[in-house]
Amino acid sequence: MTIPAFSIVVPTYNRAHIIGSAIRSIQAQTMPDWELIVVDDGSADKTRALLQKFARNDARIKVVSNAGRIGPAGARNTGIRASQAEAIAFLDSDDTWEPRTLESFLSARRRDPQAVLIGSDYRMLDETSGSASTMKSFLLATMLPWWENYPLAAAAIPLDLMRRDVHVITRPSILLSMTIAGFLWIQTSSAVVRRDAVFAAGLFNERLMRTEDIDLWLKLSRLGRFVYLDEVLATYDITGRANAAGIRYQSYHRSRRHTAYTEALYHLRSLTRIPKTSHLDVDQCRLLKDRRIAHHHRCAVIALRERRVQGLTHLLVCLTSKDQRERLLKRPNAFFRLP
Repeated sequence: MTIPAFSIVVPTYNRAHIIGSAIRSIQAQTMPDWELIVVDDGSADKTRALLQKFARNDARIKVVSNAGRIGPAGARNTGIRASQAEAIAFLDSDDTWEPRTLESFLSARRRDPQAVLIGSDYRMLDETSGSASTMKSFLLATMLPWWENYPLAAAAIPLDLMRRDVHVITRPSILLSMTIAGFLWIQTSSAVVRRDAVFAAGLFNERLMRTEDIDLWLKLSRLGRFVYLDEVLATYDITGRANAAGIRYQSYHRSRRHTAYTEALYHLRSLTRIPKTSHLDVDQCRLLKDRRIAHHHRCAVIALRERRVQGLTHLLVCLTSKDQRERLLKRPNAFFRLP
């Protein structure tokens, strides 16, 4: 059996109404040497029947089912274990690729076969607001100006260097600082990883229902080089993602939906894990401490809005910061509003 150049892993759950677009964007690739492993994570709609139809018409497509619902990390791990290629690409079932995506990734792999991860620029689409931007434009136009006016971030991230050469975002120390400061540039639907490196990193953490990608990217960054392709190779649908709202989540069982609070909580926990697995310099430690307080504030405000008792716990942690105490005393109404 000939091993393909790429194994593509697509996890899905109750996405019969939209997964067809993702699969067709794979079939439209200018580089046809691939296998697609679609992992059905216990769908209760017509997803399974639709996938089988695709598989009957295209021998490169394989449908794998989990025994039960184990979440996106577990579904991706199932696909990784079933893969054959040395290079594994990911695509979420609500995202799409450009026709030249695999061709561009293949060229990058030939230039640097030892890279453990190759990621690209990508389009971020919000159908509710009608907004669309790219990762790079968001980084340069939104994140960098904010970090410039945030002294702790400016001390940890070489902003001028990043403006001169965006490719420095692949450096492990810069990638770590950016993650702490709120923006890790890698997106699952526009990343290719080396199969052996993913296994060496321990695969996706199946205990995480959110931020499992951030966790893996940071582990991989300690194993080898990352490469950034300055091309828009995927469209990442962010519509309703913050609180599982909209048509993409209507078919989800209640237990599978996240809320604004659980989303914020997972990002707080992601920050909490960082010092356990990464060596931080002084500037990164200061930034991390401040960002954790800020995330406790966010969790407190959202939890109290959702009438969760956990909001009081987050509030108490938040108020260990002198700046936050003064903010609450001076402008209590503003304190309980999120930016």
